[in-house]
Amino acid sequence: DLYWLSGGWSSGRRRPLGAAEPGLALPEPSITRSFSSACSCEGRAWETNGWRGGSAAVGATCAVVAVHALTRNTGRGAPRRRSCRHAVAAAAAAVETEVAQLQHTLRAWLAEAKLHENLGADIKSRFGAVPQQSESVIAETIGRIELAAQECIAPSAWVQPFGSTVNGFSQMSSDLDVTVHIENEELFYYMSYLHWHAQDRRFTESRRRDSEGGFQSADRPKVQPKVEQVGARDAQASAVQQLASFLPEQGFRVVRSFPHARRPLITLQDRIGECTECDVTIGNRLPLFNSELLKSYSKVDDRLRPLVLLVKDWAKLRGVCGANEGNLSSYAWTIVTIYFAQLADGVPSLQALAKEKRSVVDNDYWGLEREFEASFLTAEDFLASEHAVRRESGLSLAELTYGFFRFFSREYRWGKEVASIRLPERWEADAWFRLCGKNHPEPGIHIEDPIEKRDLNIVLRRDRLAQLKVEFQRAISKLESGCSLDELLSGVGVRG
Repeated sequence: DLYWLSGGWSSGRRRPLGAAEPGLALPEPSITRSFSSACSCEGRAWETNGWRGGSAAVGATCAVVAVHALTRNTGRGAPRRRSCRHAVAAAAAAVETEVAQLQHTLRAWLAEAKLHENLGADIKSRFGAVPQQSESVIAETIGRIELAAQECIAPSAWVQPFGSTVNGFSQMSSDLDVTVHIENEELFYYMSYLHWHAQDRRFTESRRRDSEGGFQSADRPKVQPKVEQVGARDAQASAVQQLASFLPEQGFRVVRSFPHARRPLITLQDRIGECTECDVTIGNRLPLFNSELLKSYSKVDDRLRPLVLLVKDWAKLRGVCGANEGNLSSYAWTIVTIYFAQLADGVPSLQALAKEKRSVVDNDYWGLEREFEASFLTAEDFLASEHAVRRESGLSLAELTYGFFRFFSREYRWGKEVASIRLPERWEADAWFRLCGKNHPEPGIHIEDPIEKRDLNIVLRRDRLAQLKVEFQRAISKLESGCSLDELLSGVGVRG
């Protein structure tokens, strides 16, 4: 398995479910065991993320072994060539077979269930045409944040939205997420001056007090401070503190400010606009690509948006949504819903269909700068391609809803299976992937961030994991007993 040669992490390879743990000996490379390894033959999948045991040398070794697998020498030394296209086709057929099996199983579930006769119509009526926040409201709110950023951080600062308000899976009440863009050189320059100014003011004030009192303060610097460039984290922390001071002048109330968090953040309440709440970060580029990806998914299948909105509403009402409360985030719920639709009804993996390579350099969850693969096929390109085959026999919204709750309550392989819209193959979380998330004594849920490739369960507390399983069981029991949509969404779950 070439994956283990890369030091435990290759974005294009995972150990298949049920495979043995790796030993010290190098196992025989297998090219056709998964769609992702087949894609690696085409040169799309092999990359090494250095901090996790990978390195340039390891990446080179991995590439050499991959070539060896394709051109293995015969007894006379002549290479025995394998067909990459054949490997890709065989692996893709294996994935399609598993999806077909799940679809067949789902139809067997549906034959047993007694769904409410109006469930589908009620879902379509309630979630089929949910209005989103208008672009003008978003632009007006962003304009005020941008004005404050240009006044207190840097004149060239500009603001860009991301998250549910722009990815197609939002409602009018959804929070607004924005990031402030500033060139690093300019950010360091202005924040270094600001840092020096604060120290110099402290020095001057302390010297004034000393002269008035006739003694020297113990905490006063011995020499007058000089301008020195601050580091990236200090610069972002200073920028957040500046914004927190200036944003109230633009009609916002600062609810929370975390200048020294992993990703410095301000949570605002808009007092004069129509956006209820807004989260502001500095230089946060990765979520922009996630938002673009999810926006394309919202367009490739007109059933996805109402299904995602239903699941998110259910999760919020039942108290199992909200990272700040130790639950899965709204973003994670979007990922698992799309993942199920890929398995159950053939919604494509847009990243697997990418034609051109695109990457972004940003800090990962742990604050280390890395390059991330951000390629995917846009909805427009997909709908214009031969891949966009309309499924006349596709599942209805009621059937997808039942299937979603049935899958995660009884069929999902808790503690093993990774919900991945990048590689929807039901692959198993290996030891390295588990390092990126939260592990509990009980089998948990694993959800891959499609761009950053970390586990989105990292915020999930143990008690909330237990409640999550309870709520899945409650939902499927109600659906199988013929409950209506209102009954499914009724009541309030146990909250953390």
